[in-house]
Amino acid sequence: MLELLAALAVAAAGCGYQGPSTAWGLAFDPHSQSLEYCEYYLPSAQNRIRVLYFTADGQRFAEKTLLDHSGKSRGGTAVPEVVQRDFRHGEIREVRRERGQWLMRYRKSTHTDWKTARHGLAGIDVVDAGFDVYVREHWSVLVRGDTLAFNFASPLHGRAIRLRARKLTCKNARPEAVCIRVDVAQPLLRLFAGNLDLVYDGASRNLLWFEGVVNILDSEARTQRLRIYYQYGS
Repeated sequence: MLELLAALAVAAAGCGYQGPSTAWGLAFDPHSQSLEYCEYYLPSAQNRIRVLYFTADGQRFAEKTLLDHSGKSRGGTAVPEVVQRDFRHGEIREVRRERGQWLMRYRKSTHTDWKTARHGLAGIDVVDAGFDVYVREHWSVLVRGDTLAFNFASPLHGRAIRLRARKLTCKNARPEAVCIRVDVAQPLLRLFAGNLDLVYDGASRNLLWFEGVVNILDSEARTQRLRIYYQYGS
């Protein structure tokens, strides 16, 4: 474990960001083990959290803003507003509240048209990074082995996708770890969609790493499946 932490520290330094951050993630290709990008969560300001994305050689290429309307002093919300921009392709993902509804917008590049859809507020349980908050809110349900189903906002598809989360037996993880798998709730669609595997620290409930399709496209504007390791600091 110490060797892994040392390697992650070296990789993070290579991404070039030197500012304050409450957490950072290092995204690796699970097959080649190459570092694809780094992400840094900046301290919250006026209910907004900025996430900066850097290439392995230190170039900032994307940014995400999370807006929390919950009014909670701690913990955050599972349904933040989100705007994510990839400066390389002009890709934009948005999930925002407008006139008592969720507005989802997606544009793959500056050369493509916008996809726009609206949904009722009650039809969405989780938005983007709000999944981490959702897990902590339902921690007891998951650790006792129950399956948790929820509606996830997907601006890419312009709709809510029904997902399920359940605890798995951990393999090759620290003894106190809690391992969770997320996949599509509908059995037929599950045959064609990949799953997302997450490993949490059982004591702090911090996400240690996850592997699955990420919401950042590769340099050729293609979807990619990566493993992201997280560290936490100030």
